[in-house]
Amino acid sequence: MKKRAIKFLFRSIRLPLWYISMEKCSKFQFFCLKEMGVKFNGKPRYLSAKVWFDGTDYSLIKIGNNVTISSNIRILTHDWALDTIYQGYYGTRQDKPLGRTRAVEIGDSCFIGTGSLILPGTKLGKCCIVGAGAVVRGHFPDGSIIVGNPGKAIEINSKEYLNKFI
Repeated sequence: MKKRAIKFLFRSIRLPLWYISMEKCSKFQFFCLKEMGVKFNGKPRYLSAKVWFDGTDYSLIKIGNNVTISSNIRILTHDWALDTIYQGYYGTRQDKPLGRTRAVEIGDSCFIGTGSLILPGTKLGKCCIVGAGAVVRGHFPDGSIIVGNPGKAIEINSKEYLNKFI
C-alpha cells in the first residue's frame, strides 16, 4: 500500500513542483524513487520532472552519485517485442508473456542529455556524457561521450572535452 501511495504522489506532484522549484522537485523525486526501489549510490545532482522511469521493476535501475538527468528522458528496463510478434506469427498468446527485463546502470557524475532513451541492459561508467537525443544500449567505459542513434562513443573522452573549456 505504501508503494502505491508513493507512486501516486510521485506521478501527481512532481511536475507542478518542478514549476515551483527544480531543486525541491529533484529532492522529492530522489526520495520517491528510492522508496519505489531505484538504487542510488549517493545523491543525484539533478533529476528533471520530465524523466520517465520504467515502472516494470524499479530495482533494476541503479543511479550513481552526482548524476544529472535532463528533460524528456526515458529509462527502460523491459522489452516485450517478442510477445507482440509471437502473437502476430502464431495467432495466440503465450500463457507467460515473452519478454525480458534487464538492469540499467548509470555511473557517478554522468550527464544524460535531453530527449535521450536509455535501453535495457545499458551500463554507463563514471563521468559519461550522453548527447541530446541519443538512443543508448550497451556497456560504455568511464569517460565515454555517447551520441546518435544508435548511440556510439566518439573518440574524445569527457576529460579531454572538459579540458578544452578550463
